[in-house]
Amino acid sequence: MPAKGKGKSFFTSETTAAQTARTTAVEELEQTVARAQQSVPRDIRVDRIRPNPFQARRTFEGIEELVAAIQTQGFISRLRVRPDPADPQHFQLAYGERRWRAAQQAGLTVVPCDVAAYADEQMLEFGLIENIQRQDLNPVEEGSYFRELIDQGRYSIRSLAERIGKDKGYVEGRLALMKAPEDVQQLVVQRPDSIDAARQIAKLDSAEERAALISGVIEGQITSRDVREQVRARALAPTETVVEGVERAIAREVAQIERMLDRWGRLAQEPAHQAAVGAAVSRLITRLEELVKQR
Repeated sequence: MPAKGKGKSFFTSETTAAQTARTTAVEELEQTVARAQQSVPRDIRVDRIRPNPFQARRTFEGIEELVAAIQTQGFISRLRVRPDPADPQHFQLAYGERRWRAAQQAGLTVVPCDVAAYADEQMLEFGLIENIQRQDLNPVEEGSYFRELIDQGRYSIRSLAERIGKDKGYVEGRLALMKAPEDVQQLVVQRPDSIDAARQIAKLDSAEERAALISGVIEGQITSRDVREQVRARALAPTETVVEGVERAIAREVAQIERMLDRWGRLAQEPAHQAAVGAAVSRLITRLEELVKQR
């Protein structure tokens, strides 16, 4: 079972050519954003720096190596920050949140920064750069980030897909997660490899039904194929119930017709009524056949 909260992300199973193209695209994007504003070097207290408000990432695991490097070599690179628009005594990170967090864990009180008046759009671009490089957002974080970028008007679905080196369906799939119930989203956070199963489970309206399948997926007791079959069975259940109800109604009507025919049969034993009863039965059979053909 994959480790919780981690899994395949923006780029997986890339060829060397694709990796090279992506690295070049990231460098070009970073240079474009960085050139957009002139920066001023400044040492800033770590407690006066706040995260990028447009950062999609919610978890920052695996920074122990960064902490060790800082403790051994010192903080040898610069963070990019902007003055906090709501609080001039503080700054917002544009780029370098993992290093900022590692610096805090390493016990640093001051870090070197480049300060510039980045616009919100540029902060979004920096977030995209950082997450392209890291590649370990979980699918729900990706979906949230994609939604933010598209809502801000910076990208269309197609242009964003091109920017991150994925097809249009990949972005659309992540965006669809944003419409899934919270319990389904949490399943994907815990098991990033369960997107196909999650997509099926999200079709169920009942939280109780979803909970049983979610538990089975998390514990590894059922596969995506099992989920698909169970969801399909639940979807068909209402139709089957209606059919059964119709069959019971028909059975009741048939029983009534049988009782009527039984009475007519007794009546037909009298010679004076045989012809009339025979004609009535013929009309009934003809009408029933017509009704069956109409349905």
